[in-house]
Amino acid sequence: MRILSEIIDDMIDGKKPTHDECYYALQVYRFMFNIDHRHLREELLNEKRPPEFIRKMKAENSFNMYKGALSKSPKEWLGEK
Repeated sequence: MRILSEIIDDMIDGKKPTHDECYYALQVYRFMFNIDHRHLREELLNEKRPPEFIRKMKAENSFNMYKGALSKSPKEWLGEK
């Protein structure tokens, strides 16, 4: 299976990735969305704001998660080689 960034590039170019590629890519995005959404809710609902270094660390982890996902096949990122 191709890496996630190639699948997305095809979609942007109007090409249609395979059903399996779309299925696994959507699973990856769902997983990442759930992680980021949980962190965002924690930040917004927290009465006391966490220290800046923790907020920066969470932002960097989010960036690295998406960057890592784009450079792997969805199956590999999900651990389903």
